Amino acid sequence: MGALQNLKNGTLYNMDCTYLTEVEYNRESLDTVALVFSEKPSEDFPKKFFLMPEGKQYDFRAFIYTLSEEFHSFRLLDNRDVYIVRAVTNDVPEQRKNFRVYVTFRVSLLLEGQSVTIPVKVKDIGTGGFQFVSKQRFQPGTVLSVIFPELKSPLITACIQKMRPVRREGLYGYGCQYIDLPPKAEALIRNYVYQTEVLQAKARKEKEENNLLQ
Repeated sequence: MGALQNLKNGTLYNMDCTYLTEVEYNRESLDTVALVFSEKPSEDFPKKFFLMPEGKQYDFRAFIYTLSEEFHSFRLLDNRDVYIVRAVTNDVPEQRKNFRVYVTFRVSLLLEGQSVTIPVKVKDIGTGGFQFVSKQRFQPGTVLSVIFPELKSPLITACIQKMRPVRREGLYGYGCQYIDLPPKAEALIRNYVYQTEVLQAKARKEKEENNLLQ
């Protein structure tokens, strides 16, 4: 429990992406967090929810967690009496079978059965699917077609799997899964994801080195 002195702040959202509550948390392992509440949550607290860490870099990134135990009281090292519960996930980058990178670029979606395209912003992309944000609301199960100009990809078909919370008011996030992704498109996406990850890792390393020199 000593690690609970190094708490981070985050926001919890219901699975329909409505706001749930603010929370403190400690990531104990790749798949487990300890959530810390100043007051005991109500009995109807959801078993499953999104956790969005604090920070601008997480404005479009939230992770699905499921409670793995009951709430229990605990006294922190700063003498605060709190309620703690652990939750587990398989929705973190380190554990995703289809690796993805966080990006920002514009695309136009064409919904099945429609003739007018809709401009949106892609916020992450991988070989299994992608996430986009839009001011427009869509229903899970919606089938769409898209071309990724950044990748010079052919026309790709995907299905909206679920809405995902975003921190920006007036925007909605959607996770999509590819449908019968053509081999050429898969190769282009895989190559783009790999190259982008290499560049982002290099940029992170350079930033860390610069911070050490300051």
